[in-house]
Amino acid sequence: MKTNTVFIAFTAIISFFYYSSSAQVLHSENFNVVIDTSKALKGNFTPSFRYRNVKQNFIEIENISDISVRIKEHAFTIANKIEYSVFGDERLMSGGFAYIEYVNLQSKRIALEPYFQVHWREIRGLDRKYASGLNFRWRPIITKDSGLFFSLGSFYEYERWNYSGVKDELLPSDLSPIIAENIRFNTYISYKQKFGELFDLDVSAYYQPLISLPLTNYRLASSIEFTYNVTDNLGFRLLYQNIYDPSPLVPIDKLYNDVNFGITLTF
Repeated sequence: MKTNTVFIAFTAIISFFYYSSSAQVLHSENFNVVIDTSKALKGNFTPSFRYRNVKQNFIEIENISDISVRIKEHAFTIANKIEYSVFGDERLMSGGFAYIEYVNLQSKRIALEPYFQVHWREIRGLDRKYASGLNFRWRPIITKDSGLFFSLGSFYEYERWNYSGVKDELLPSDLSPIIAENIRFNTYISYKQKFGELFDLDVSAYYQPLISLPLTNYRLASSIEFTYNVTDNLGFRLLYQNIYDPSPLVPIDKLYNDVNFGITLTF
């Protein structure tokens, strides 16, 4: 058993540096967070198949993995996604994200969360993104089967967009990449609930306004995750995520929806 755990952890760390993909807002509360349980080591692997009707038919096979380790009052989480995609007539290894988070537990209810994330070649045209910030996380409700979490923080982001996700009729004459650098607030609320040993529910919402224009330049995001646990290590997960950006840098839809059904392997 110990050998298997070490192998899974090693695989997750190696996967962290592999090519992968994500959207503009990273729904980090969907990752396993070891401070929310009594475990010292917790991980998750979710292989899945997805179809999207964007500019061209888009089919992808992907695996999302994350691992969290706790050492006394300190916790580390790493996560990534690996994708192989078919976009129209093209076959490619889509872009990706890599995410690292360190959690310092100030008490049972309060934690500080510095983090760093990298995105590249996202399907809507986000060519690359770098972001780093710090969250203050508060747990007002803690029970054996449920938890409510609030977070407030800020982060710096660098984004470079191209027009690969824009419909032909909306393409401008100048196709030069658009670069933006901003400092944003980052707030989220998350609720986690276990229903016996069979079902898990995870609901979260995010608000990321520009510090200088909090009411006019912002992003909203939310997710609902429902998992049916066949065994302690195997489950089926239905995940819905969305992102709303009222002022996208390129002419794409303001509302982005993503529905994913996959098998979850947990240790």
